[in-house]
Amino acid sequence: MRQPRFGLAARPLVGALMCTLTLAVGCEPAEKLDAAKGEQFTDLGEKQSEVVYGTDNRQDVYAHTNATLRLRAQQATVALMNPSDFNATNPNNVTFPGSTLGASYNLCSTERFRDDPTGAFCSGTLIDDDLVLTAGHCVTSASACTNTRFVFNYYRPAAGTLQPVTTADIYSCTSIVARQQATVNGRNLDYAVLRLDRPATPRFTPAPVRAANTALTVGQNVAVIGSGSGIPFKIDSGGTVRDTRSSTLDYFIATTDTFGGNSGSGVYETSDYTVAGILVRGETDYVTSGSCRVVNVCSETGCRGEDITYVYPAIAAFCTATNNGSTRLCAGLPPPPPPPPPPANSYAYTATNTNSAQQNTVNKTLTFAAGDIVEVGTCGLEGATVDGDSFLRFNNATAEVASNDDSCGGRGSYIKYTVPAAGSFTIRGGCYNTGSCGGTVVWKVTPGTPGGGSTSGSFAFSGSNTNSAQQNTTNHNVTLAAGQVIKLGTCTVTGASGTGDTYLRLYGVGTSGPQVAANDDSSNCGTLSYLTYTVPAGAGGTYQIRAGCYSGNSCSGTVAYTIQ
Repeated sequence: MRQPRFGLAARPLVGALMCTLTLAVGCEPAEKLDAAKGEQFTDLGEKQSEVVYGTDNRQDVYAHTNATLRLRAQQATVALMNPSDFNATNPNNVTFPGSTLGASYNLCSTERFRDDPTGAFCSGTLIDDDLVLTAGHCVTSASACTNTRFVFNYYRPAAGTLQPVTTADIYSCTSIVARQQATVNGRNLDYAVLRLDRPATPRFTPAPVRAANTALTVGQNVAVIGSGSGIPFKIDSGGTVRDTRSSTLDYFIATTDTFGGNSGSGVYETSDYTVAGILVRGETDYVTSGSCRVVNVCSETGCRGEDITYVYPAIAAFCTATNNGSTRLCAGLPPPPPPPPPPANSYAYTATNTNSAQQNTVNKTLTFAAGDIVEVGTCGLEGATVDGDSFLRFNNATAEVASNDDSCGGRGSYIKYTVPAAGSFTIRGGCYNTGSCGGTVVWKVTPGTPGGGSTSGSFAFSGSNTNSAQQNTTNHNVTLAAGQVIKLGTCTVTGASGTGDTYLRLYGVGTSGPQVAANDDSSNCGTLSYLTYTVPAGAGGTYQIRAGCYSGNSCSGTVAYTIQ
């Protein structure tokens, strides 16, 4: 299951089949579930999907031998869908107009459950009268919440049939009560507690949650219930815990047989059947076998395992956000510790539609001395936090001197810059593309020797028909002082990369100044580019890097640079 980079992307289905089961399966286009499988949070970084470990232990609800787990599936498990994923024209017989599993993923005829419908993009668990627990990457914003429906009774009560679903079994999302999808203070968390439009009780029964803020045990048996690959609920009770991450208690790793669509599934301790975690990340789902695809199978001790967020941080966050607003969930928890105060060298921000921090940004202006080494980030510095995909830009009085999108192994931002000349600089806090985000921007200053030290940066580009980087280029400004040396490239410099035949040019002083250096194919780099330039006396100022491709070709990559 990949963790997606963004929220609920469009989920078209490929293929067309008709199914004459109780729930009709219609004809639509495929690849529906990839958006919820995490890139990324893909994401998931991010970005694997679930897998089968050893024997495939998934069972339909009717076929599982454990009565308590069957009850959890029937009473407390929900499938997350969009309104377009079902047809409620007949309120007493809701149908699901989507492809079958086999058609959606081009599965071989040997694969299990290939005739199941694929209606869900994530899974969840009812934990209170009107509260559902799921993964943070499944519902990323208020608009995504508005477009999400929670469907109960999405399971098979017998072979070849589906449990009837009515509109009384379908609930809307009215708000995100608590959510996290980030690494905060060293803990990688991915959860959401969502409020329904009306109580689901007494029609359905909430699952009990694990109250202890303690690690599970290596080798402990766990079970997961959800809609892997979007199909009706399956129960897998054959998983065991591999790694408890007892030092952080953010997530544990287990060998559950789970797939994209299982994101948000409740993971239960089988000793007392309480929800111990939330399925969030894992290995690749399906692999190619000839002209079709089969389930990816790892040994019980092989592959990376499946990541499961501990339930305690989600419940504690909910209780804090609602001032212990649920007797069922909050009564047994110790009072949450107060959050640490933000550092003095920081500012908090929330933003939306910033066009990658080029508009609607939240800014902070500071003054630095020549030689100061300045670090700025929503990650990588003590006290820095990020919620969503942040984008930071760093400007002097006249131009941008550095920027960063994804850093620290996630979607936070981090910049390190050496000040060439004393002056005022502005941090601009925004979000990637047009999305929404927030966080705490922290800055750190290490006094240095004027003209000494070094700084680095990078920017991504993709180009076509640039006439050897003379048109349609991706440009990036840097500030250089006399005597400084800039080294830049799509190769050689740490963090640099490229695909195709890249071409780099450097212009200055001023963004309309003359070309001072250029490179096409660098030695030992093939068709990638690398150049160095020493700033002459009296020639300090703003320079512009222009990234493009040889002749009229297409190329892409990351231009990395260091300034010393």
